Amino acid sequence: MRLTKVPLPDHALLQRYARRDDCYTDCFVAPVAAVDLAACITAFYTTPLFRAERLILGIVGHGSTDADVAALAAGQADRYAAWRVEDRTADQILLCDVAGRTRSWLMHEPGQFYFGSAVTPPAPNQSLGWLFTTLLPFHKVYSQGLLGSAARRLA
Repeated sequence: MRLTKVPLPDHALLQRYARRDDCYTDCFVAPVAAVDLAACITAFYTTPLFRAERLILGIVGHGSTDADVAALAAGQADRYAAWRVEDRTADQILLCDVAGRTRSWLMHEPGQFYFGSAVTPPAPNQSLGWLFTTLLPFHKVYSQGLLGSAARRLA
């Protein structure tokens, strides 16, 4: 599976953070069969790798089930685990974590599945901090692992 780090498409919902100087954003893309956003959401949040994250989130009070994933994918829920839907279109979804610091973005276009993240500083005019900088390499590998696993499930 070939994953590529790419610039955010101009119409990406995540662009509102990419345009800010104080935010970190990234965007990865994988080739997929012709599916829709709901299938991408389901594949992404039910991968074995994300199921492990769901277990950890459950321990800290933000548990979720496959039924919760299905409701999010169908557009019937505006919350999922530790995120709330910040924005959604027919082919994209932008989720914000409960602390308001990170965003997760998924987009489907014919033959392409995009996943991106945004991290905002804790307060205006502050940096993202040493912890985020230290964990950034792990974040990139983890992001690619999640997208790759989801894309393989869609193949």
